[in-house]
Amino acid sequence: MTYAPKNQEEKILWLLQSTWPGWVPAPQLARISLQYSARIFSLRRKKGWLIENRVRVVNGIKHGEFRLGPRPVPPSKELRVGVEQTLFGNISKDRTYQE
Repeated sequence: MTYAPKNQEEKILWLLQSTWPGWVPAPQLARISLQYSARIFSLRRKKGWLIENRVRVVNGIKHGEFRLGPRPVPPSKELRVGVEQTLFGNISKDRTYQE
């Protein structure tokens, strides 16, 4: 069974992942979504992906390109959940009482 991206964000993310560490030209992203910049904005803000962009000038013509950066860093709240479990059990603060 293979995975098939369902929406435009997933398709763009899949394309960026498949070409990493290379750059994806903007026209290639436009084949997926004419509003590719909105999809990239959403991947950056809502999903936390680091996506680089650059503009190259070739023969006086500007060419936009995008590349996937490192994986998103989970919020500190998610990171703390795994740390609170230790050899002595759950050492998080007891929140059953009212302060």
